[in-house]
Amino acid sequence: MKKIHLHKNNWLICISLMLFCQNIYSQKVEDLYVKMPDILNPTLSKQNRLELLEYHKAHQSDSVANRFGNQAHLIIMDTLNLQIVVKNTLSSTFEMKIMTLEDSTIVIGIIRTVCAPVCQSSIEFYDTAWNKVPLQFSMPKAIDWINPKNMEIEKNDSRWMKNLLEISFISLTFSIQNQTLIARNNTLEFLNEAERKLIQPYLVDKTISYELVDRKWVRKP
Repeated sequence: MKKIHLHKNNWLICISLMLFCQNIYSQKVEDLYVKMPDILNPTLSKQNRLELLEYHKAHQSDSVANRFGNQAHLIIMDTLNLQIVVKNTLSSTFEMKIMTLEDSTIVIGIIRTVCAPVCQSSIEFYDTAWNKVPLQFSMPKAIDWINPKNMEIEKNDSRWMKNLLEISFISLTFSIQNQTLIARNNTLEFLNEAERKLIQPYLVDKTISYELVDRKWVRKP
């Protein structure tokens, strides 16, 4: 009788684990993308988003007409890494990625990028019930790309650089491979040609990456 009792307990534990895992993996990125509130992506309606994914699955098309009658294009549909990128219009992009925190909490990251004409992003995080999640992230500024070593060698006054880079245009994207956030400095595109020639030698021509650690986005070295 004791063996049977233990067997039943093990069976119940297995069922509980299966239900837990099913709850986690049932959060498919395509389902969340379709069912999310329209206010988070007003350019495409729920029906638009559903059609876009259905066409993609059927290998028919990677585009659909948005609310304004223009074409929206599916750029990335990665069910393994739980990421979707859609070019909503000629000048705007919507990106969604599902991430798992250290305590197994599921978080949805959403990046909206508008290029008018210089690209600038905003980012927000939600739970699966579409409540905002306060993951700490400080948007970098253009001045963060100044290479301090170059400044020391040239012995230039940095004040004029700071004034020149006071307005920042930074675009964001999620890495496909992992839970890394990548920032790119587009501010040079906002400057005139003479200003670009002056400032470009002092900037690091690289992206800045952040990793998610304990609900904070920490800059990688």
